[in-house]
Amino acid sequence: MDKLKSLLYEEEAKMDKDELEKVEVLGDSIDECLRLASIHLKKPIHELDYTVLKRGKKSLFFSEPFHIRVFPIDPSEMLSELADLDQKLTGGTGKLTDKSLQELIEPKDMDGYFRIKNYRHGVYLAVFPPIGNGKPVRTEDVIKKLNIRGISPMPSQAKVAEVVQAMSGEYERLGDTKLKPFAESQIKIEISQDKMKAYATITPPKPGGRDLEVQDVIYELKKEDVAYGIKEDDIRKALDKEIYNEPILIAAGDPPIKGNDAKIVYHVRIEKNVVLKEDEHGRVDFKELNLIENVVVGQLLAEKVPAEKGKYGRDLFNQPIEAKDGADVPLLAGKGTILSEDGTKLTAEVNGQVVFYDGRINVETVYKVNGDVNMRTGNINFLGSVVITGNVEDNFQIKASGNVEVYGTVQKATIEADGEIIIRQGVTGRNEAKIISTNGNIIARFIQDAIVITDKDVIVQEVIMNSQVSAGGKIVCNGKKAYIVGGVLRAGRLVLAKNIGSKAYTQTMVVVGLNPKLSKQLEDYQDKRMESAMKKDQLTKTLNTVYARRDADPASFTEENREYMEKLEAGIKKLEKRIKEYDKEIQTLQTYLEQTSQMGKVCFEKKMYPGVTVAIKNAEPFICKNELQAKTLFLENDKIKQKKYTNPELEEEELKKAAKRSQAQAQAPSQSTTTPSVNEKKKA
Repeated sequence: MDKLKSLLYEEEAKMDKDELEKVEVLGDSIDECLRLASIHLKKPIHELDYTVLKRGKKSLFFSEPFHIRVFPIDPSEMLSELADLDQKLTGGTGKLTDKSLQELIEPKDMDGYFRIKNYRHGVYLAVFPPIGNGKPVRTEDVIKKLNIRGISPMPSQAKVAEVVQAMSGEYERLGDTKLKPFAESQIKIEISQDKMKAYATITPPKPGGRDLEVQDVIYELKKEDVAYGIKEDDIRKALDKEIYNEPILIAAGDPPIKGNDAKIVYHVRIEKNVVLKEDEHGRVDFKELNLIENVVVGQLLAEKVPAEKGKYGRDLFNQPIEAKDGADVPLLAGKGTILSEDGTKLTAEVNGQVVFYDGRINVETVYKVNGDVNMRTGNINFLGSVVITGNVEDNFQIKASGNVEVYGTVQKATIEADGEIIIRQGVTGRNEAKIISTNGNIIARFIQDAIVITDKDVIVQEVIMNSQVSAGGKIVCNGKKAYIVGGVLRAGRLVLAKNIGSKAYTQTMVVVGLNPKLSKQLEDYQDKRMESAMKKDQLTKTLNTVYARRDADPASFTEENREYMEKLEAGIKKLEKRIKEYDKEIQTLQTYLEQTSQMGKVCFEKKMYPGVTVAIKNAEPFICKNELQAKTLFLENDKIKQKKYTNPELEEEELKKAAKRSQAQAQAPSQSTTTPSVNEKKKA
């Protein structure tokens, strides 16, 4: 009899579910049928499935409607449709198809429901309210299920109605119960072979039987000696939701966690990948390839994140499980780097480029290009010295904080360096090449149609032709047939060549005695002073106008006018202070240039041709009108004079030696105080 009641209960519940969740619909099309079913079942169309019972027909004189049965899609089937998407997005991890995702979805409409629990200490009822447009629980449905469950004695209908009406979602005691022996819910415990997981399969109680409680399940686990990882919340949830006849995870150990391996975090690029950058107009300069990773002294290159200790695990029987520690990875120091004492930080010892090979970061102070500087290499910007074994092609740039050495020729290109610039062949600039050194000599075989600037010396073997050359020290063109022709040459101390000018009377300007860089600074200060003086004059005129207005009509002179007047006065004072600072700088530069200008000389060992103009300091320039032979031009009494050519570099050496001899004699003790002279000996 009890078995029959149980079967009737299950069948009735199934029929009730079918009745509530299935509907047959007639319509002119399947779309219309689904729309009507969606309204009736209160579910969106995408959550519905259907079976066609009879297909509709349409003809000119007669038509039949579609007849379909509509029912909600099983949630597991809905998630299975995401399997392909899960494979593409997550690589088949199952994150998108996990059933636990359903728990995160809040339904818009859901009917209320109830739970009945038959325990030793009484029978309990929990009624949950509906959501949205869902239907509430009816008292008759609860009474019906109490009968099917075989609850005895039967609770009063009034008490049931009270709990149903409250819909608190909490278990309320309905009264005492008389449990039927051997009808209670059963539990079977299974433990995995690795002793890390325990599963429970629970069977529903028979009519009149007892429901299991959390302590019942824990008791069964204790009988199996399970002492660790018991999931009481999961057990309570499974019992509450009446999950029967399927394995439920009720205990789990902690697996050992391997420690993370040590890793190296690089703060510089270790791979030379081409990185093209766009300007503000979206244009890309394909010469800027950014192949060089520059670093400076003390810059952090890489750091080591140490390996971590493994975390011990624990099985269901509370036994520890050993874990592996993370593997170590050494941080290796390369050339030009410094490794910290604890081996975790690598910094640059020198300025240079990052070169990564054999698992080490190296900082190279020399960047070498085997071949030409062209589209393959792009522009070069390097914190160190650069060596080019080929040529520097048109429109490319080299910038270096050290020296630059080019084995070939420099074409219509730009080279900037803080140190020496050596061009073994020469420069063919076509009036667009720029060779600039801030603190080193510029040495080349020849210079043609280029701009050359340095604070030190320019030394050329063969020819300087049609170029703008500025040197803070000297310009020397001293090869076998060396000559200077065309352009403008400026040197602080000396211009020396075999020949200056040409038989074609090529216009050539030679200026000595003034440091080009200091002269440019002097011009800049003078321009800035003039600009400040003009601004001061304008403000002064405006201020005088404001004064006149104030004196003429004091009553109409507002607070705003007064603030404007004060701003003008403050601006004038600021400009006066700035003009004084410029005057001081100008005076300092003029004094220094005055002292050094007397050293200026122009020397030619063979010939100077007409067309050459020589300027020394502020003296009247010397214009060569007739061919001259082996002369030295120098400044004396503010006039440019000539004398027979002598090698000025040898003269400087002799002067230095003489100065050393004089210094040595001055430091030597006087002979008269130590050794008597010959005459004194004779007198004695």
